[in-house]
Amino acid sequence: MDGGDETSDALARTLEAGTPRERLAAAATPRPRASGDPRATDSLLGFDLDHFTLERRLGQGGMGTVYLARDRSLDRRVALKMLRDDLNQRSGHEERFLREARAQARLTHPNVVQIYYIGHRPKRADGAGGSLYFAMELVEGGSLDESIERGERLPPEDARKAMIEVTRGLRAAHRAGIIHRDVKPSNLLRDANGFIKIADFGLAKPLEQPDDAAITQEGAMIGSPAYMAPEQARGAPLDARCDMYALGACFYHLVTGQPVFTGQSPLAVIAKHLTQPIVPVNTVAPEVPKKLAVILERLLEKDREQRYADYDALLEELEAAAPRTVEYAGFWTRSAAVLIDMMLAAGLVALLGWPGMVLHFAHVILGHAYFGQTLAKYFLRIRVVRLDGTRLGLWRSFVRTVASLWFFVVAGGSMALYSGYGKLLTTVELMRPDQIEEAQHLLVAAAISNGMLTLLFAAGLGLAGFHKQKRAFHDLIVGSMVTYTVGAPARAPASSRLKPG
Repeated sequence: MDGGDETSDALARTLEAGTPRERLAAAATPRPRASGDPRATDSLLGFDLDHFTLERRLGQGGMGTVYLARDRSLDRRVALKMLRDDLNQRSGHEERFLREARAQARLTHPNVVQIYYIGHRPKRADGAGGSLYFAMELVEGGSLDESIERGERLPPEDARKAMIEVTRGLRAAHRAGIIHRDVKPSNLLRDANGFIKIADFGLAKPLEQPDDAAITQEGAMIGSPAYMAPEQARGAPLDARCDMYALGACFYHLVTGQPVFTGQSPLAVIAKHLTQPIVPVNTVAPEVPKKLAVILERLLEKDREQRYADYDALLEELEAAAPRTVEYAGFWTRSAAVLIDMMLAAGLVALLGWPGMVLHFAHVILGHAYFGQTLAKYFLRIRVVRLDGTRLGLWRSFVRTVASLWFFVVAGGSMALYSGYGKLLTTVELMRPDQIEEAQHLLVAAAISNGMLTLLFAAGLGLAGFHKQKRAFHDLIVGSMVTYTVGAPARAPASSRLKPG
C-alpha cells in the first residue's frame, strides 16, 4: 500500500536528538558505519549529480530515496529526492514522479516546499540507472507526525495557527488547479522557525485531469486511509474539499491524540470513514475550544456539501476562532467603573427617587449575572467572570452585589445628605435650644457612619490594587474576577451566524 513517500519525517528517524541545526550539521559530517547498516553500501554518497553533491541519505519512501545534498552552484543544502531504480522502468512511476515535481514547481508559496531543479541520474555502464531526481527546499524542523509518535497532543491554539498555514498552502494549490490528495501529518513540515510547509505532492492531481480510482489495478491505495475523504475512498470525482477532509482528520488526530477512526486493516478504516459518525472532538479532548471543535467537525462531514465552500470561508472561521486575550483589570480601572455606576445611580435616584435605586440594583445584578458587565464596565471593556472564565449566574451575582452593598448605601446616603443638608440645618435652627444638641449628635453620627461605609468599600475595592489577580473583597467571597478584553471580540463562526438565536 502506497500512501505517498514518507520523506517528511526522515530527519527525525535517521538523525540523533538535538536541535534541527545540530542534526543537520551532524548529518553533513562523515561518520563510520557498522557493516550491517544498509547505508554503508550506498554507493551514491559523495556522488555528484549535476551541481549537487550527495552527503547523506535521509530516508526512503514508497517511490524514492531522499538525500541531504549540497548545491555547489549556490552553496546551500537541499533535499534531493531520487526515483528508486526498481521503479524507474515500471509504467506510470516516472510520470507520477514528474507530476510531483511539476505540481510543487507550479506553486510559489511560503507554505509549500519549493522545488529547485529536476534532472536525470547518469546511467551506469551496464545501462541501469538513469533515474529521475529533483532537488527541493530542505525543511529543518521535522514533521507534525513527530508529535503523534511521541504520544503528545498539539495545543489547540498551536493547532489553529498551523491549520491556517496549511489552509493557505492548500488554497494556493487549488488556485493553481491542483489537489494534493495525501494531506497527512507526516507531509506537514515545520521549518526552523516553526512555519508549516506542505510536502510530497506525489499524489497531486490537476483538477482538469480525470480522477484515478481509489484503488489501482496493482492494489495500491491512492491516499492514506487514516485521513482519506469518503469520496476519495469511493473513487468519486474529487475537488478541493477532499483535502479539507484530510486536513480535518490530521488536526483531529493532532489535538485529540487519536485518529478519527481505527481498524484491523486499512479497508476497515476506510469503511468507517464511509459509514460511521466521528466521536465529537470535545468528548475526546475537552480542552479544545468549542469554536475550533466545530470547525474540525465540519471539515469531517461525510457529505462534502456540508464542508466549507472554499478555503476563504475556512480561513475566515479559523481566524474568527482566535481566543480573546484577557488581562486582570486593575484598581484604577475598576474604580473608574464604580464612579460611573455611582453617577448613573445618582441620576436614577434624582429622576425616580428610591425606585431608581431599585432599578439600579437590578441593572447591576442582572448585568453581572448574564453579561458580566454593567454599562460602565461595557464602556471600559472589562467583564466580571468566574475564575474558570464562565459567567457568574444569578445567585453569585446577587451575593457579590450584597457583599459590596455598602457602596450603594454610601451612594444613597451621600445623595440624601447632599440634597437634605440645607433642610436639616434649617430644621436644626428652628428647633428649641434643648433639641439642637440632640440633632447635632444625629448629624455627626450619620456623617461618621457614612464615612465608615465609604472606608469599608474603599478597603474592599482597594484589595484589588495588591491582589495577584486584582480581585476585590467581594470577588474573593464569590470566586469572581474582573478582566480586560484586549482586542476586538472574536466573531462567531459563519455557520452559527446563520442560525436563528
